[in-house]
Amino acid sequence: MADRVGLNEYRLKAGFKEVYGNTVYGYVMDTRLNHARRMLDQGRLSVNEVAFEIGYQNPSHFIAAFKRKFGVTPKKYTKAEAN
Repeated sequence: MADRVGLNEYRLKAGFKEVYGNTVYGYVMDTRLNHARRMLDQGRLSVNEVAFEIGYQNPSHFIAAFKRKFGVTPKKYTKAEAN
């Protein structure tokens, strides 16, 4: 990606963080987890299915990342949304 925009990797990462206030990796993770939350809101997929849909091979890693971002596990989130 850095080559496409004519920057070295360091400058691209630094510029991205300056503009967006987040690292490239952090931005991608936030986007994936927000997408997962929307899928859980729809109620069509299980937690494991959502984990696989957004690219996690191990659902427990997805559950831990979701809890770090949103403060609750995906299962508790879906139960709270149902009420």
